[in-house]
Amino acid sequence: MVVALTRIMRSISKPSASVTYNPEDYAAAGGELFVIAMISSWLLTFIFRPEIIVDNPLKDRVGYNNLCVGWDTPPAKYVAAPIFCMIIFLESRYMQLDFWRAEIDPTITEWQKKMVMLANVFNTLSWFGSIGIFVIDATVWPAGHTASFVQLVVLGYVAFLGNFLETDTKYHPPGSHLFMVIFGVVSVAFGICAMMQMLSFDPLTKVMGPVPWELMCFLDYGYFTCMALQGSMRPAAPSLCAQYKLVSDDDFQLPEQEPVKP
Repeated sequence: MVVALTRIMRSISKPSASVTYNPEDYAAAGGELFVIAMISSWLLTFIFRPEIIVDNPLKDRVGYNNLCVGWDTPPAKYVAAPIFCMIIFLESRYMQLDFWRAEIDPTITEWQKKMVMLANVFNTLSWFGSIGIFVIDATVWPAGHTASFVQLVVLGYVAFLGNFLETDTKYHPPGSHLFMVIFGVVSVAFGICAMMQMLSFDPLTKVMGPVPWELMCFLDYGYFTCMALQGSMRPAAPSLCAQYKLVSDDDFQLPEQEPVKP
């Protein structure tokens, strides 16, 4: 369940003057923690707040239970939110390492590097903003709560596109271009439909918006399916090796070392 996270911990915990970073491990580790948060949240909600599964503001607006319903209320929220903070760190670290990799890659152009930088910066900000999923109560402001997730869906796809922009087509897995199109259509359509349902819902009559719940559900769970598959569809790319040494800075000066006599 935490294979990628285990690889990360092993690589950074070894005493060494150099560390090898595989950026994709950080994205995969974020996905592993997402699954753990989702499963634990639904178990807690099922045990302690089963009434939420039957009746909640999101179900009123879209006609079914979105996966995120499981962590929208205590006690599940108290478990999922800290895990989600770790996910934000891991995904942001992935964006950083991927940006560094693009910057030192001699095979890509300056234009490609700038596009990768923009995609990664916006996706990192998107992950920061996604904490609104837990900060904005779904019972108080459902549209704001949903928007916190929708923006992550759309900008996450933009970052996924950046992986293809920075790599040669020979490193693109078979079927990845078709997947890229499907993933994009599902992500954008889900975002538009979700916000349409949130903003057009009538709280007095409880009449839902114009999008059929079947289509909404298909796009919603289709997005999570694409999320599960995107790791296998991401282009192959090199890892990074960082060399470490002690250096002087503004508040500490290293003493000059005498040459070691043979």
